Amino acid sequence: MTQTRHSLLAFALFSAVTLVSGAGPQPASAQEIRFGLIPSEDADKLIADSQQLIQQLEKNIGMKVKPFVAIDYSAVIEALKSDKLDIAFLGPNAYVLARDKVKAQVEPVARGVMQETGSASYKALIITQPNSPIQKISDLKGKTFALVDPASTSGNLVPRFAFEKNGINPERDFKSLYYSGTHQASLIAVKEGKVEAAAIADEVYNLAIGRGTLKATDLKVIYSSEPIPGSPFVIRTSLPKDLQEKLRKGILDLKGVKFGKLGVITSMDPAQDADYNVIRELVAFQDKLKAAARK
Repeated sequence: MTQTRHSLLAFALFSAVTLVSGAGPQPASAQEIRFGLIPSEDADKLIADSQQLIQQLEKNIGMKVKPFVAIDYSAVIEALKSDKLDIAFLGPNAYVLARDKVKAQVEPVARGVMQETGSASYKALIITQPNSPIQKISDLKGKTFALVDPASTSGNLVPRFAFEKNGINPERDFKSLYYSGTHQASLIAVKEGKVEAAAIADEVYNLAIGRGTLKATDLKVIYSSEPIPGSPFVIRTSLPKDLQEKLRKGILDLKGVKFGKLGVITSMDPAQDADYNVIRELVAFQDKLKAAARK
């Protein structure tokens, strides 16, 4: 029987989020900007890998920037809605969820153009072990599988779309299915044989190879999606207009900085809400499937 374990915690528990600094976001300060980060990798590593960007942003805006890494995507979304964060880095699906369903007052500003690809988009991958008999998506039936987070685009939404196109109902057809919490955790789970396959962002896969923590021969990619519009840096629109403009310009002026799973961002590509309509189409598709399943 399929066993599904959700990593989501109640939205109201954001104040209990474990952060590198050991505390959740505090009330806004005139001299400090609170920057929310989705847990794309280990929190300590993410903070360390984001220092260049944070320092350049501080220089650009003339204000202190304090990063917060949440336990899951939903905690970042709720913190934006409840005015506990000022800016954030969200996955495409998490942005659509925040804006359309949770009604957080947020606006996308920009996406990072990655040095490695020269692009502000990325892809979803499905990975397995190199010697696995799994060669294509239809071979996943009866196997153990890890998704990342219900709000993850490449770690949940896009692979589920691919499953449907290949006649797979993950809740019914997998031996077991669970949410790992981060792309890094899913990658490790496959590498160590804890699950037979998983969905992750190609950014995380490529970054692990670039760091030398993973060899291309350690895993096998059986699926690569079409390009997904890159994860946006967003601003809370309930902030004073002059502060919004300062933050917007400060974000757009970022260049040549290392940032988390993206690696080096060479420049920023301006983003607008309509860029994520393709994600809304995927969400609508998923909602239609769920509604049909309930009938």
